[in-house]
Amino acid sequence: MHKKIIIPILIIVAASALYFGSILPLVKSRRFVAALNSMSSVKTLDEFKNHFDDVFNFYSPVGAEEISKFLGNNIISMISAKEQSENVSRYLVEYVGQHLFKDNVRHLLMFGQMHFILWQRFHQETDFVKAEEYYQRAFLIGPKLPPVLYGLFDLYAAKGDQAKAEEIGNIILKYWPEDESVKRK
Repeated sequence: MHKKIIIPILIIVAASALYFGSILPLVKSRRFVAALNSMSSVKTLDEFKNHFDDVFNFYSPVGAEEISKFLGNNIISMISAKEQSENVSRYLVEYVGQHLFKDNVRHLLMFGQMHFILWQRFHQETDFVKAEEYYQRAFLIGPKLPPVLYGLFDLYAAKGDQAKAEEIGNIILKYWPEDESVKRK
């Protein structure tokens, strides 16, 4: 009697795990790869948005964090290119920013890095403020993580803020006293 109840339940659980844990993430990742492959034919920002909205709007319990991270890395490369216009760069950063996880250190660092690049390229103080804000949020989550500390250090050094660069540099040297590049700066 129990076998007649338990076996169908186990089949349903296994099928659900397969569907939600494998099939949906596979479909989402394929959509992402297709959107990336279409990048060479994209002519407008609306086309870009439509391709990637299709990916982000597709439900999958797994994969959203990774897709945001991978697209963010691509956008960092795009906005770093000297030929990329300011309007397009800002649109791309704003677009991916909507999909980055605000409690994920990697995503916060990525968003900070994007604004750092925008600040360096287009010299708007609001970009520096945003870069600092996202690096500081990451610092609150991971105060001993090297990418967080070095990101803040590089940001303050680029700004010429000796006091803050020295403060972060001292934290870095507390953990890595052999870092000669930080000692020099």
